[in-house]
Amino acid sequence: MRTNDTSYFIDAQTGKGFDADTFLKHYWQQKPVVIKQFFTDFDDPIDENDLAGLAQESEVDARVISNVQGNWHVEQGPITDFDHACQGKWTLLVQGVDKYVPDVAPILSPFSFVPHWRLDDLMVSFATNGAGVGAHIDQYDVFLVQGKGKRRWRVGQPGDYKEVFPHPKLRQIERFTPVIDVVVEPGDVIYVPPGWPHDGETVEDSLTYSVGYRAPDNLQLAESLAMMLDKGAHNYRFTDIGRTHQNNPALVCTSDIAALKQQLIDAINGEDFTLALLEAMSEQGIPEYPLDNEVSLEQVSNDLAAGMSFAPAPGVRALLCDGKRGLPRALYVNGSQFTFAKNDQEWFEVLASGSILNATCCQDAPSFTFLETLTTLINNGYWEWFEG
Repeated sequence: MRTNDTSYFIDAQTGKGFDADTFLKHYWQQKPVVIKQFFTDFDDPIDENDLAGLAQESEVDARVISNVQGNWHVEQGPITDFDHACQGKWTLLVQGVDKYVPDVAPILSPFSFVPHWRLDDLMVSFATNGAGVGAHIDQYDVFLVQGKGKRRWRVGQPGDYKEVFPHPKLRQIERFTPVIDVVVEPGDVIYVPPGWPHDGETVEDSLTYSVGYRAPDNLQLAESLAMMLDKGAHNYRFTDIGRTHQNNPALVCTSDIAALKQQLIDAINGEDFTLALLEAMSEQGIPEYPLDNEVSLEQVSNDLAAGMSFAPAPGVRALLCDGKRGLPRALYVNGSQFTFAKNDQEWFEVLASGSILNATCCQDAPSFTFLETLTTLINNGYWEWFEG
């Protein structure tokens, strides 16, 4: 690694290894770090042919970014003609691979020290020798996991960088001075916080797995508030009983401004907005594959009693609220809420964990509410029979 600052470097093969608490305290959203051999004996769960197959599907977000003799091109998926799209030095990028390929799940598991609601998706890219997407700045946290091949990553300090648009669908920045300049190998990971410029270029044909995180801005939060108010929840009109005479009607009083702000604050602090936030936090954009022939609660109950197991569909990550500190006791899956009683807590914790579910998971028998929830999740395509 071409830097004299060892604080940008962690060797997971040393005696101390990788420690999540240390990482969160010293690196998360603070500074980038190279984690050598975060994954030992890394074996790619997917290859470029699998990626190409996904990129041909209309519901999959994919693109090819290429550079031909200094000219940038972007081909948005579905990709139907790879010979045309993949010219010069090129990169195939596919978003949300975790939603379609269950074999990539082990790449996400080691990062579970960050809550489910923050995780956006797993993007996988394949790039030919010398390819990259140019220097750029992301507004989200990302772990860049190196698969097969080698890639040179350069990361710079946050700053006021001039943006350039070599293509209408490509946002880059001008050159930056790197604080990290390293060639990564299979199993290595680079963490890049929001706002830090970075640039990756392949040393040889390689796969990169980008574990990306979402961070809602105020506009997105306001959209959740607006949707709640549009439904009529907590949408009260301004009132001013007890108003006193005002000599100058053109003069705006600070007390009126404070009252208007308080009206919104009350809506934000209400239970309805908490529920709206939880729904938004659990939204994943999971593709729904509802069953052609819906199953009944009785069938699910009988299958569970007969020893069959169930598991979440690829990419499904549930959120769980325990009914404490003003939160509801509920499970959230892709924007849907499923409430439950305290005596069902253990069964719903199994659901939220993403573990394989069967009749032996809990000591008590599943309740009607739990079986009803599981049946709904199965019929919506969020849970499925597990054949291990």
